[in-house]
Amino acid sequence: MTRTTLPWFETLTDSAYALGAAARETRTAHQAAAAQYDLDRVRLLDGEITVPGRLSPSRPHDRAVMGIGQGLQKCRDRMERLHTDAALGYAYGTAWAILRVLDGQEPPRIELGLTAEGHLTIPAELAPIPPAIEGLDRWCDNAKFAKARQRWWECDSAGEYADSLADRDYLADHEAYEMDQAYGEARGLADAAYAYGVLAESALHYALLGPRARHTRP
Repeated sequence: MTRTTLPWFETLTDSAYALGAAARETRTAHQAAAAQYDLDRVRLLDGEITVPGRLSPSRPHDRAVMGIGQGLQKCRDRMERLHTDAALGYAYGTAWAILRVLDGQEPPRIELGLTAEGHLTIPAELAPIPPAIEGLDRWCDNAKFAKARQRWWECDSAGEYADSLADRDYLADHEAYEMDQAYGEARGLADAAYAYGVLAESALHYALLGPRARHTRP
């Protein structure tokens, strides 16, 4: 049997696994970028050099450390965006597949829209996060799945709230504190979406038990 002759549920499972692999790779890269260099250990030196054409001397150690910090921050930001996009793709895509399978459809692969820049386009039916999925009541991890969805919703809602405060022209002290706290909560979005995706992939396998059994039935 070749890939072109695999039954639809096998290629659909491959889609979900590939999304999960992408999320895991970007998570590892993000963690590595965050831990690769510790600037806090650096004690800046006072030595200076003269640079022709400049009125004041330059401190080479300061310049090097500042350049390292800026470069690392750009790398961390880039890896964070990649990880968030991949984690959300995993979560939304696998939820999309579960809903199709439980509806009796036979999609050969997960369908996800991408912008011209390659960023995920959230399916309208799943925004802002996928709904609670019926038809999984007998699945052993359904309660964990619901808890993971709740955590994802909390992170997403925190981000929306923080953004709404940031758009205001003036913030009272307590509102500025609330915004800071909400952004802190929202930073867990990628990890929450990934955790949801892991359980969603397992839920997809459960939803496919029936189609698999019918396929092998003589």
